[in-house]
Amino acid sequence: MAKKHLKEVIAKTTDRFNIPRTIDYQKLKPIFSFIYMKYQGPACLSRCDQEGKASIIEKLLELSQITWEQIHNTRRQGLGYELIPINRFSVSMPPFVTPDVDKLQVFRYSSSGRIAGIRERDIYHILLVGTSLYPH
Repeated sequence: MAKKHLKEVIAKTTDRFNIPRTIDYQKLKPIFSFIYMKYQGPACLSRCDQEGKASIIEKLLELSQITWEQIHNTRRQGLGYELIPINRFSVSMPPFVTPDVDKLQVFRYSSSGRIAGIRERDIYHILLVGTSLYPH
């Protein structure tokens, strides 16, 4: 039997110290990751012009200030998102996207610019960015 190297932390509940046993990721602010974006690929941040890059960063900064619950309750034209079926995308998906994924979560950063990715707990993995990811 494998030896455990860490002791289990037992949650204490008092008026001053309360550790929840489960995490409600909807109540957390998003964390953004580019780890699965194909660098220099056709839908990579590196392919955007300076204005596009600035708009993407501005959008991510705005989103990072509110919780996932607030994002979910916001209109898609503002800070909200929409779910777009994979088969609508005109660019190829990174290998990270498995066959069981049928939609990507898409944010707008300009009138035609989109940020497409997958949410995992409170992490939003940005996979694609650009103005021609799918027909609008």
